[in-house]
Amino acid sequence: MAEESDHIWPPKSEEMERAFAEIYSSGDWWRYTGERVRKLEREFPRSHDCRFGVSVCNGSVAIDIALKALGVKPGDEVILPAYDFYSLPKSVLNAGAIPVFADVTPGNLTIDRQEVERKISSRTRAVIAVHISGSVAELDALARMAREHNIHLVEDCAQAHGAIYDGRKVGSWGDLAVFSFGGIKLMTSGQGGMIVTSDEELYNRCYAITNRGHLPDGKVNRYGIVGENYQMSELQAAIILPQMGLLESYSVRREKACALLDDQLSNIEGLGVLSQFPKTQRRAHMRYSFYYTGRLARELPRERLIEQLRQAGIPAMPGYSSARTDPRLQKAFADQGDDFPGSRRAEQEIVGIHHTFLLRGRQVLSTLAEKIQ
Repeated sequence: MAEESDHIWPPKSEEMERAFAEIYSSGDWWRYTGERVRKLEREFPRSHDCRFGVSVCNGSVAIDIALKALGVKPGDEVILPAYDFYSLPKSVLNAGAIPVFADVTPGNLTIDRQEVERKISSRTRAVIAVHISGSVAELDALARMAREHNIHLVEDCAQAHGAIYDGRKVGSWGDLAVFSFGGIKLMTSGQGGMIVTSDEELYNRCYAITNRGHLPDGKVNRYGIVGENYQMSELQAAIILPQMGLLESYSVRREKACALLDDQLSNIEGLGVLSQFPKTQRRAHMRYSFYYTGRLARELPRERLIEQLRQAGIPAMPGYSSARTDPRLQKAFADQGDDFPGSRRAEQEIVGIHHTFLLRGRQVLSTLAEKIQ
């Protein structure tokens, strides 16, 4: 049984220490597709109710690979949320496709399915649902909509390891889903990522793109895919594998912490906790986020609140940017006239708390509400 620290991140355990020692002693830490990589590619997708997994060098490139495997090409449209980290529309632009932004659901931060429906056109190839800041997208409705319009659903699960929606793990609802093992994610190897699917052909295509055109059996693919070197190393896989045994207990602890914070913060005027769709059974919190608004925000601006929380040892931060204001996205946004009120509000009002804080005890968690009061 792993010995877990209360709030050390990255996590430490006897299993992780052994993994470091074993990979060093074996001399295999430099390999790309060795025994540990193959084991991770078997076990991680199964833990998220999928059949296949392709490990990659980072989570950002995983989106590029997924879009290429789906056949997204120049001139195609891909619908994605207007409130998110900028790397998602960057991947759409890398494919030569057109990012079509849809606003997020008020109070939830995930893509609004009614907005998606309104944005679908004859050129729409895919919609990307991002699970963000503890909220899980409305996956059943989005999956049904994608089937009805004959478009692909991609899940961005970079922040959502272990989350559950309607009895199924996130990642299993889309045609493809991507996870990140980047620095501050819920499972980390510093860099790294995973693409999961239950579609064997899409798996083979993603594998060929990632592994210089080779298929899992070592043969050169017949799809005409040239392929790149986007592979994960044995060292990264060795670090991630022991964390799979920690994910469940960490997920339960974070969920209990968030329930406590929801209860405490919802009693403070000017704070708004995030709402969840009824079929969300377990959130996944890379950040715990809440709205900060009204008289409270006028008297103490959000930037000063975040600064004071940090001084008190609480790892606070603002939310993400929106397509309308991020200078890296304005060119892609220029031809779209929507104002995205939900995304604009989130950009201005969201305060996030890093997930390491959620692993601390009840007394420490309560300091967040006490400090704001």
